[in-house]
Amino acid sequence: MKRARIAVVGCGNVSRGHIRGWLQHPNRAEVVALVDVARALAEERRDQFKLADATIATDWRAVMGREDVDVINICTPGHLHAEITVAALEAGKHVMTEKPTGWDLEECRKLRWYAHKYAHLKVGVAYSLRYYPLNIRVRELVRSGAIGRILFAEGSHNHPHDFTRAPDPVGGGTHADRGGSYIPGSELTGATHVFDLMRYLFGEVRDLFAFSESHATCVLMRFESGALGKATAGSTSNQGIATPHVLCIQGSEGTIVTQNAYQPGDAWSVPGYHGYLVRHKRQEPIESTTDTGHGDNTRTINFLDAIGRDVPLIAPLEDAVRTSELLHAIWDSQNLEIRVPVHRTAKTG
Repeated sequence: MKRARIAVVGCGNVSRGHIRGWLQHPNRAEVVALVDVARALAEERRDQFKLADATIATDWRAVMGREDVDVINICTPGHLHAEITVAALEAGKHVMTEKPTGWDLEECRKLRWYAHKYAHLKVGVAYSLRYYPLNIRVRELVRSGAIGRILFAEGSHNHPHDFTRAPDPVGGGTHADRGGSYIPGSELTGATHVFDLMRYLFGEVRDLFAFSESHATCVLMRFESGALGKATAGSTSNQGIATPHVLCIQGSEGTIVTQNAYQPGDAWSVPGYHGYLVRHKRQEPIESTTDTGHGDNTRTINFLDAIGRDVPLIAPLEDAVRTSELLHAIWDSQNLEIRVPVHRTAKTG
């Protein structure tokens, strides 16, 4: 099988994990181009990862027609994901894109249409919690009925933050990319990972109620299966530990719990992500390999297997679009302060 030739579009912080993932498989993937509106960022990544043969560009359109590019790896700000994905598919390229997919509901409809039109091309989405081997194993246990019917579940995912810093007087967040370009806003909740993980594990959400503050968003969900869920995403103090408890799943015949280990003395340390299964009042560890961070290695292997061996994608485009529709419902609920259904539609107008 020939090596996949990758053009990385967007060379900010998130691109580092993607590039690192490709480089772990030199016999199967090669980074041939780096693109960023801030040329210095692309050059920085080239030097950082010793990609001397990779070409540099400042416009993503420059790599779409290249015959030596097989995959467009999108690591840009979110409002560009749909436009670049569509252009890549029309150019006959496979796509690995950062989340989210569908900056608004019309983009969700459009991307769903493109997923069907170009079904022969692979589009994977970097919803990182799906790529943790432990979470993949938990899903297998849930779907196999290992703890019976799912009654209710809790999930959380947070990032460490320095709360001693003075708040941004404009209201927080990033208003421009490293090239100085304005980043448009979206009617879609900023937090994403844990809400996608809940869908991945338990299926579609029927309706929800969400409330939010600047530091966190909390969502109560009712799944189409009848299970109930609570998911929280936000920021935690960098003086503590980010996400000590990730999942607690209660079934009619047992319990599954996952958590991040912690070493006292460190500001926050996550040396391992662990889980256990309790049935018949007996606790047993859930065996899995380790790949946390952003699941870079598992994501890369899955994508290369998808384009080379037609293995199913862990986070395909159409499934990620459903997560975007969930995120839009969360936005509506937290702003209107009402319970809302999750709208899924394929029609425009």
